[in-house]
Amino acid sequence: MELMTMSFKGMCWRVNPTELRVEYAQNVKETALPFRGSRLTDLGAKKRRVLGQGYFVGKDCMEQWRRLEGLFQEGGPGSLQLPGMEPMRAVLSELRLLGEAGRGLVKYSFAFVETWAGESYRGQGTHRAAQGESLWDYAGRYGWDMEELRAANTHIRDIACLGQGEEVYAP
Repeated sequence: MELMTMSFKGMCWRVNPTELRVEYAQNVKETALPFRGSRLTDLGAKKRRVLGQGYFVGKDCMEQWRRLEGLFQEGGPGSLQLPGMEPMRAVLSELRLLGEAGRGLVKYSFAFVETWAGESYRGQGTHRAAQGESLWDYAGRYGWDMEELRAANTHIRDIACLGQGEEVYAP
């Protein structure tokens, strides 16, 4: 049986990661009861985490890495397709270049965290802009108020055309 390749936000892996783990967990709370032991409360399922590692291979292995790195820097949720599973919305939460030596070979690891349908993603922290993006792009993408976004980014000179790598701060 031929499994589909992994994809995220339009980037398709030519070769699936060598290790792939999907973690499911329940959110439980244990409460101590005086003289009676404890009580366990099931608070429902936690969001799935997808962890793995693999290799980009070929003459363009660093270009493949840079594309994935760009998706990480862009932030925000996207459609994650894993081999043999239904697609899910997820955020690329961790990315590592593992630096194993080899010509035409880049080793990496990653972690995704599921976002549930309808859940807002606020895009917290600092974002690095792609050439030609605007603050309006970020306001629309993350549901930020434009006035709050502008106030958090007084260092930006041209809010209509950001430079490559320019820092955008979450309000």
